[in-house]
Order: sequence, then C-alpha cells, then structure tokens
Amino acid sequence: MVYMKRQFWNREATERSLRLLGSLASRSDFVLIGGWAVYLYVGAQKSQDIDIVIGYDGLNYFRQFGISEYPRSKIKYSVVEGVVIDLFVEEFIDPDMPFPSSIVLNNYVRIQNIKVVDRNILLLLKLWGYFSADETKHRKDIIDVVSLLFYGDIDLGKVNEYVEKYKIGRRKSSDAMLEYLDIGTTLADFIVGKNEDYAKLRERRREEIRKTFGY
Repeated sequence: MVYMKRQFWNREATERSLRLLGSLASRSDFVLIGGWAVYLYVGAQKSQDIDIVIGYDGLNYFRQFGISEYPRSKIKYSVVEGVVIDLFVEEFIDPDMPFPSSIVLNNYVRIQNIKVVDRNILLLLKLWGYFSADETKHRKDIIDVVSLLFYGDIDLGKVNEYVEKYKIGRRKSSDAMLEYLDIGTTLADFIVGKNEDYAKLRERRREEIRKTFGY
C-alpha cells in the first residue's frame, strides 16, 4: 500500500462508503469505476461516492431507494445509506463516457470479490473528467490519475490502442495526462509517499507518455 500523508475526503464519509461498497457486490451486478476503483488498484486515496457501470436489469436493487438523473446529463444516481451512487447505465448513450459502457462491462478484474474495470480503461475514464465543473471533484480526479500513472502499473501502449480505436482526442487523453502531472505538483501530499520525489516520478512518466503518444 502506498503511504499517503493525508486523505482528500472526510474519513467518516469514506468509511461509510467503503462499508457499503463491500456489500453492494452481493446485491447487484455491476462494474466499479471512479475513485474506489483507483483505490482498489493502488491502495491510496479513498473515495466518497461510488461510481458503477451497470446493465438496465441491474438497477432493480436501486429502485427501492429511488433513482434520479443529473440535470443535462444521462448519468443517473441513487442514494443508499447516505452514500451517493452514480449509475452509468449500459443501455443509454452517455456523453460522459469516452467509449460504449459495454466496453467497461466486458473488461474487468475481480478485486476483493468486486468487479473492477480494467486499469487502462479506468485511466481514460478518469481523464474524461466527470463533473469537471466541480473544482473539488476535478482535483480528486487529478490525484487519482497521477496515482494510477505512478503506481497503477498502467500499460500506456494499451491506453494508446483504446485512444486510437475510439478516436479519443489528445485533450482528453495524453494532453490531459501531461497537464495532470504538472498540476499534481500542487497536490503531491495526497499522491506520493513522504520519502518519494514527485518531480522525478513525474519526469519519468512524462517521457514515457510523450514517447508512446508521439510528441
């Protein structure tokens, strides 16, 4: 587990969310994305909300809690035990997804008995900038992206294959990675261990990105 100087979200909120996540997998079939997926890969920053990709039939469990939709978005959500769960539903075209949600549902690994999206797909999902108008969530996205780049065993060649296949522009792929690496300097306390040099990790990853994506 990566040592972190401090956590981004309130401890009480993240512990409540983590407890719920641990039980959800036995109640509904879904693939985990978002901050908790990053946490399960790198063991660093805990999350507050839970983000899942789910088939329409999988929504049955959440109907008892009510399902709403964010304004001007196809992203649905439910509130369970005080935790917001964002629902990216398979059957709907979602402008906040860089590729069809079926790609997520068919590319996952199991971690602690939870289906977690493939790490390379997860990186692109985080780069897409869900709710980017929210500056606080955007900062958390930056922390998650850089944590994946540093510690998530990301295969940049594989990431590039997805970028080319789904025609994802540089602004939301390689350019965003480079930008996040730079902004991450201001968030280093949330990303690197106390004995690590953020600048050295950043330069190494930056060169790999530039080489892979042909800068």
